[in-house]
Amino acid sequence: MYSKIGKVFLFIGLFFLLACSKEVENGVSFQLAQMRAQTLTNIHYHLYFDVPNKLDKSITGRVEIEFEISELYDLPLDFRGADSALINVTSNYRQLNLSLNNGHIIIPKGYLQNGQNKISIDFIAGDASLNRKEDFLYSLLVPDRASTVFPCFDQPDLKATFNLTLQTPKSWKAVSNSPLANYMETDSSAVWIFDKTYPISTYLFAFTAGKFNATTGKVLGQKVTIYHRENDSAKLNRNVNQIFKLHESAITWLEEYIGIGYPFQKLDIILIPDFQYSGMEHPGAIYYRDSRILLDENPSVDQVLRRANLIAHEVSHQWFGNLVTMKWFNDVWLKEVFAGLMADKIVNPQFPNVNHALRFLLSHYPAAYSVDRTIGANPVRQKLDNLLFAGTLYGDIIYHKAPIALMQMELKLGSPLFREGVRQYLNKYAYANAGWPELVKIFDEISSENVSRWSKKWIESKGMPVINYDLSNDKLVFNQDDKWLPMKFNVLIPTVSGYKNLPVDLKRQTSEVKLPNDFIKSQKVIINQNGLGYGFFHSNYNEITLIPPKNLMFNDVARASFYVNLHEVFLNHLVDNDTYFRYLLAALQEEVNPLVRSYLLGNIETVWWRFFNNANRTVLAETLENTLANLYNNSKLPVDERKPILDTYFKVAFTEKAISTMEKTWEKQADINGITLSETDFINLSFELAVRNVNQADSILQIQEERIKNPDRQSKFKFVRRAATPNVAIRDDFFASLANPANRRPEPWVAQGLRYFFHPLREEHSFKYLQPALDLLPEIQETNDIFFPKIWLDNVLAGFNSPAATRIVTDWLNKHPNISPNLKNKMLQSADLLFRAADAHKLNTD
Repeated sequence: MYSKIGKVFLFIGLFFLLACSKEVENGVSFQLAQMRAQTLTNIHYHLYFDVPNKLDKSITGRVEIEFEISELYDLPLDFRGADSALINVTSNYRQLNLSLNNGHIIIPKGYLQNGQNKISIDFIAGDASLNRKEDFLYSLLVPDRASTVFPCFDQPDLKATFNLTLQTPKSWKAVSNSPLANYMETDSSAVWIFDKTYPISTYLFAFTAGKFNATTGKVLGQKVTIYHRENDSAKLNRNVNQIFKLHESAITWLEEYIGIGYPFQKLDIILIPDFQYSGMEHPGAIYYRDSRILLDENPSVDQVLRRANLIAHEVSHQWFGNLVTMKWFNDVWLKEVFAGLMADKIVNPQFPNVNHALRFLLSHYPAAYSVDRTIGANPVRQKLDNLLFAGTLYGDIIYHKAPIALMQMELKLGSPLFREGVRQYLNKYAYANAGWPELVKIFDEISSENVSRWSKKWIESKGMPVINYDLSNDKLVFNQDDKWLPMKFNVLIPTVSGYKNLPVDLKRQTSEVKLPNDFIKSQKVIINQNGLGYGFFHSNYNEITLIPPKNLMFNDVARASFYVNLHEVFLNHLVDNDTYFRYLLAALQEEVNPLVRSYLLGNIETVWWRFFNNANRTVLAETLENTLANLYNNSKLPVDERKPILDTYFKVAFTEKAISTMEKTWEKQADINGITLSETDFINLSFELAVRNVNQADSILQIQEERIKNPDRQSKFKFVRRAATPNVAIRDDFFASLANPANRRPEPWVAQGLRYFFHPLREEHSFKYLQPALDLLPEIQETNDIFFPKIWLDNVLAGFNSPAATRIVTDWLNKHPNISPNLKNKMLQSADLLFRAADAHKLNTD
């Protein structure tokens, strides 16, 4: 926080920085954001959009922005459109003739006055963030995309209230953050007038309009509407009651934990086909990807848990992110970590039969390690100079390492003190802005712990530590490398009377734990028994021991923790590909927990496609396929547990026998022992067959297209089909089309298309497209949504594991030294398995 004198000097410095510049920097720089935050208050937007019934017609709009200003200067408004999109501008009822300046409308200070001001602008809305289809659209404005749609002050710490009016085709429905205040009709159109919102940031303003069905229910006695486009009534009926129930459970838990009631005027749920994210937390109008919420028959326990966690995550955001919003997007992780942490807490009582310690381990640690082990690792809290690059901050570190860090902080402070700090934070900054420093200050004030010092290690440093442990006389000695972290976890010590559970508290780089007197030195210590320790555990004492899975069956969490660490052992080339793969198959056959089994299946796929070549696959294919077939046909397992195994069988099928089984399954002639396949399953199966170039593959794709009843799924199928087809010319045309940003949406369609285009079985064809795919990356960062650069890289690079591919990636990075550091890190993160697979290939040939 700045003192009054500090604020004055800050303003003077920023004023001269802006005044001396001929042009305003593109985007919203940190300096510009600070200056506006110091001088602007009481912002209100009156917004009007006219949505035509044809895609080729522009959406026109008008915005009236009311605000107070405490110092006069040439005021930049943000609007990233063409000059032709700016139709008319008035400031305090005086006409201005302005053009755009690097995505800004500069209001001269002579047209402003101290105190209350009103700027009115007629404009043409940009389509990119309005996600327009023929019969529906939805806004998605995070992190800095509101200014691509309408003129505004597009930064999170300038919260405002909104009044929205929408004019739409008459047959459409519309929903926004606030309740509907009025509705009118003409012969061909409808006018929707929404109430004034509570104070929210521009990235949280939202509206959806189109041909949606509406299903209404009650959540805590209040009306809630689900807007959806699903035409499978059986699927809808299977899910609707649970959707309402999960939202009610999440709100009830959060109100009790936080002590603040649901903080917005209403809650509606919008299910969007192939939405870019799993969910988006707009106040009063939460978006979800429909497939994450409307589950097929016999969903796996993992799918059911993911849905519950997703709903709890988005509901948690109503307090963490919406009620209290970060000042600047460098603290975007803060809203995500609390939403994730609260979601994990919420799901526990909803599913009392699930081992939630196990679920926390498998949900967060492998994903966090996938980034933190790489040379592109980033800290939880990152630097951000301009909101243009805010999208590069998102990733597995903020979604998965940060919850682990906060869990460790809760262990350090104790749950009551942790909860008290969170409550004080939300109460103090309700409907305002605050970041991590404000929360740390509260924790430091109410506890005897030095949370500021703890934060330096967990939040502001990057990388996962290597934790070496060894025996020294009667002690177990832990030594961490320079990336050391303070942490708590448990170990299992073999004693004469059996395993003893021993707590470990690593407070410094080197720590010691006294061993029991009856310790059996000849047996192995099981490190990180409760899965809470973070890092790569390695020991000369334990050596590299592949503990037989049977010997680990006594404790699900300890077993899963061992498997997670073993994967790091493998990726560090301390176990060879073949040995590790055969161990995974043995572990899979012994496994009784569906969550652990799902983790093993994922690692089997990783080794199969990322570390093996076709020669390796030829040797091991029959063993793999028989193992999976025996399991998915095992009637002792519930159907919902056998279904994921069948899915893996289809994804890894390599022999003629397995591919024949796939064909017969698609033709509905194979016996899969009572497992029900959905329309989506048959769609994916047709693509897997096409990638394997089976006879009449294009005929299979054509028949599958004709089978699809849902128009949204059919449109997606037609898009992805061009990437999956055996027809090389069509595939070439598919990739060429992606050079046009308009063809890179919807992004989940593109991601699935890339997955088949760059499938490892098609490496011979796709290799020449590796560098062109990398060349598109800087533009993708500018034009696509926040997660897409990493999604693009993940799907492109997943098809390669050769030293030649590694050289292309390395050469590209060397030739592009000026790309943003965060984007470079994204590439290094996505390329990590490629680099490791190529190193493993080199080790095997040497």
